[in-house]
Amino acid sequence: MAGVLAAVLLLPALRGGFQLDDHLQRFRLLGLGDPSIQLFVFYDGDPVRNRAQMEEGTLPWWASPDLRHANFRYLSVLSMQLDYLLWPDSPALMHLHSLVWLGICVGVAAALYRRLFGREASGVLWAAGLAAILYAVDDAHSLPAAYIANRNALLATSFGLLCLECHARWRDDGWRAGGVLAPVWLAFSLLSAELGVSTLALLCAWILVLDRGSWRERLLSLLPHGGVALGWLFAYRVVGFGAQGSGVYVDPLGDPAGFVALLLDRTSALILGQWTPFPADWAFVMDPGTSAAWGLRLAALILVVVLAWLFIRVLRRNALARFFLLGAVLSLVPISAVGPQNRLLFFVGFCSMGLLACLAAGPLHGSRRLAFGGLLAFHLVVAPVAAYVFLDVQNRAARRMEAASESVPDDVGLEHRDLILVNPTDSVYLTTSIFTMRWADGRAAPRRVRVLSNGLTDVRVERVGETALVVEPAAGLFPDPFSRYHRSRERPFREGDVEELSDLRVEVLKVDPGGAGPTSIRYDFAEPLEAERYLWMVWNRDRYEEWSPPAVGKEVVLRSQPGIFE
Repeated sequence: MAGVLAAVLLLPALRGGFQLDDHLQRFRLLGLGDPSIQLFVFYDGDPVRNRAQMEEGTLPWWASPDLRHANFRYLSVLSMQLDYLLWPDSPALMHLHSLVWLGICVGVAAALYRRLFGREASGVLWAAGLAAILYAVDDAHSLPAAYIANRNALLATSFGLLCLECHARWRDDGWRAGGVLAPVWLAFSLLSAELGVSTLALLCAWILVLDRGSWRERLLSLLPHGGVALGWLFAYRVVGFGAQGSGVYVDPLGDPAGFVALLLDRTSALILGQWTPFPADWAFVMDPGTSAAWGLRLAALILVVVLAWLFIRVLRRNALARFFLLGAVLSLVPISAVGPQNRLLFFVGFCSMGLLACLAAGPLHGSRRLAFGGLLAFHLVVAPVAAYVFLDVQNRAARRMEAASESVPDDVGLEHRDLILVNPTDSVYLTTSIFTMRWADGRAAPRRVRVLSNGLTDVRVERVGETALVVEPAAGLFPDPFSRYHRSRERPFREGDVEELSDLRVEVLKVDPGGAGPTSIRYDFAEPLEAERYLWMVWNRDRYEEWSPPAVGKEVVLRSQPGIFE
C-alpha cells in the first residue's frame, strides 16, 4: 500500500510534459544527432569531438577541452526505449511508467522494512509501517517521478533494495536462491545508474552491524557482490564512462583530490536536504569559500549535533538503528560525486526513515519527545507539500527552457545565421537545448550558437571596434557552482588566454583570482556585428529578445536576470 500511496500522491507529475534533459534524450531516441553518442553520454572526453561541438555551439567556448560526462545506465536506456516504442508522443504515459517504478521502489522498501524490523523484538512491526509511510511521502521522490530522464534513480534504488532483501533472506533464513539473486539485483542496480553504488553501502552496513554469522562467513557472503562490483568498474573504465573537466560532476577515482575537496560542502547540503525543509539543490548557488557556503556548513554541523543528541540512546541499544545510521552515512559518499540535489537521496532516505522509525519504537521523554514530534510533523506533513513545490519549480524551469527555444524566431533564415546569446543565465538548458528541441520538433535551428556571458550577474557590453566587443560580467563568467558545469576550478583561465574558433576569436583580458573565472572578455567576430549572418538576442526574465550591439565606443549594461529555477 505504501507504494500505491507514493504513486498516487505524485499523480500531478503526469501533467509535466518533457522537461530539461528529457528534450536531449528525446532528440536521440528519435534517431537524430550523432549516433555514436549514447543516451546518457553528454560529452565523451574526446577533444576532437568536443572541439566540433564548440564549433557548432552545443558546447560553450570555455568548456574543458577534455570534458567528459558519460554515465553507465544501460537498463535505464532500455526503459526509455520502451517508452518510445510504445508511446513516443505521450509524455504523460512516460511519467506514468516512472510512477509505476516509484510504486515498485517504495513497495520493495516497505517489504524490506518489515523484514528488518521483524528481526528485532516482537511488537515493533508497526514501526516498519511508519517507516514505509515516511518513505512513501518523502519529497525527494518528486523530481524523479516528474523527470523522465531521472527515472534511472527509481530503477537503481528498486534493484538495490531487492538486492539487500534477497541477501538478508539468504543470510537469515537460509534461502539459497537469495544468494544467487542478490548479486544479480546488484548488477541491475549498477547498470541502471551510478546511484546503484549505494547498494554496496547498505551491504557493507549489513555485514558490519546486522549479519549474525562469523566474520569469515560475512566476508565470504560479499564475494559475489565484490565480483559484480569489480566487473562493473572494469567495464566502466574500459568503455570510457565517468566524469572529468566538469565543476559539477566529479569522478571519485579519477580525481580523488577534487572529490575530497567538495565532499564536506556536498554532504552538508545533502544532510540538510534530508532532514530539513532546506533543499540540497540550493547549494548550487553557493560557491565554496563564500560566507553562504560557510553558513551551510555551520547549519549542517548544528543539525548533526541535534540529531546526535536525539538519536544517541536508541543507537546505543538498537543494532537496527546503527545499521540505518551507517547505511545513511556510507550512502552519502557516492552521491557526493554529483552536485547536491534532493533527487539523489533515495538510499539515504530509506535509511533515514528507518532510523526515525527506530526512534519512534523506543521510549521517549521530555524534550526528545518534542523534537521527535517536530521531525515527524515535517516528514509527514511538510515533506508532501514540499514535493508539490519542487514539482512546480521543475515545471516552471521546463517552461522557461521551452520559451527559450520558442522565442528564437523561425522566419529569419535561421539555419543560415549564427545565434549570439549575450546573457543567458545558464549554458545548458537555455542555450544548447535550442538545437535539440528545434530539431526534434522538425523546426529550423541556427547554424551555430555563441554564448558570451552569464546573465545571473550584471553584464557590461562595450563595442571596441567594428567586429569586436568587450564583455564584462560583474561577478565573473562562473558566478555560481552550476555555471561551472562545463569547466572545473582545476582548469583555470589566465589573463591573455585565447580561444580560436572558425568564426570567433576569444581573449581573456581579466580573471577573478577568487575563482569566478574571466571578468573581462574580448570577442572578435569574423564580420561587422551588424552583418546579416548574426542574430543577436538577450535573455529577459523568461524569454529571449532580439538586440542590437551598441555603436563603436559605446557601452550598455544588461541587468542581472533570475536563474531558470528561480
